Amino acid sequence: MNEETVNARVVNALAPTGYKVYTNSYTGGDDVYFVFLLDVVPDFFANDVVQYVINNFTLHLYCPLTMNTVALRKQIKSLLQDAGFTYPNEMDASDEHYQHIVFDFECEEYVDG
Repeated sequence: MNEETVNARVVNALAPTGYKVYTNSYTGGDDVYFVFLLDVVPDFFANDVVQYVINNFTLHLYCPLTMNTVALRKQIKSLLQDAGFTYPNEMDASDEHYQHIVFDFECEEYVDG
């Protein structure tokens, strides 16, 4: 697996929500959207060569303050877990202008070659 593949897994996992998913940043005009970041950490070495990495994801959901997100937040966590990621942690980082819900999750990946 490579970065493009794990990125696609996140995008595909969230497709049933109907909202667009962006990598790293978004400056467009959507009212509801996701942005995710990826941090890759070497996890297991053999003969000084990395064998596995941990892909740590931070997913940000942005939406209007008036939007009821209870069902969507449950759906997000279920979709990600069903796609093989760990069950996400959830944190509310909203402010007076926008809802901002942050999900942290990960997956382990074998490094081939």
